[in-house]
Amino acid sequence: MTTKWKHLSGSTAGTSHEYNGLPCQDYAECRLLSVETTPILIVVCADGAGSASQAEIGARLACKSFLDVASTALGNGLRVAEIARQQVLHWHEEARARLSGEAGLLNLEIGDYACTFLTAIVSHDAAVFSQIGDGAIVIGRDDGYQTIFWPQSGEYANTTFFLTGSDFAERLEVRSLDHDVDELALITDGLQPLALHYASRTVHSAFFAPMFESLRKADCPEELEGPLEEFLRSQAVNDRTEDDKTLVLATRRSPSNDRP
Repeated sequence: MTTKWKHLSGSTAGTSHEYNGLPCQDYAECRLLSVETTPILIVVCADGAGSASQAEIGARLACKSFLDVASTALGNGLRVAEIARQQVLHWHEEARARLSGEAGLLNLEIGDYACTFLTAIVSHDAAVFSQIGDGAIVIGRDDGYQTIFWPQSGEYANTTFFLTGSDFAERLEVRSLDHDVDELALITDGLQPLALHYASRTVHSAFFAPMFESLRKADCPEELEGPLEEFLRSQAVNDRTEDDKTLVLATRRSPSNDRP
């Protein structure tokens, strides 16, 4: 049995950014559409590159742009099951154009707005996911949790790929599912050490299970925003990572569907 979508998100600055007086350079947002009574959930998540002078702005603008163009297309009748890679690529090109235009106004380069980029679009019978860079998209299945893509890493340690890169089209991964998805999470790379098993390339289910359980049972998901922020800022988390941290959770499982 499924219920209406509930979603929750939080972003906090890493200890390294706080030490240097820098803001959190992550951004995430959920948007729920109703197209001819069909609910469609769009989730976007971006992590601004630490080396980019406008990283925080780049992450936010990329997410807002993708949300706007995807929402318009879906509102005009595009079905999630019909979304092809070329369409997803076009939406990424629109987001890049927004960043390029912003850079031009300030005599900057598009690379000054560099960010990784993850997206998820889910309807009642299909889903489409995309990713450039690190971070992860996780979906819930009857037997646990799995990643849609494994985080992308560059040739050297702690390097990855960005929406603003000249090779963004080659790096863009797109995956479509022709079945129902009723639980998903998006994380930036700051939470990878806690959420993923690198050796086996699997999801650490104990990280996600209690959070999804709380969200399923919540009458008002907004009441969980404070506890989520406290968790992301906790010493237990900061002992494992000094990077910015973002977690997005969305579920339409009812509490009676809790896994053991």
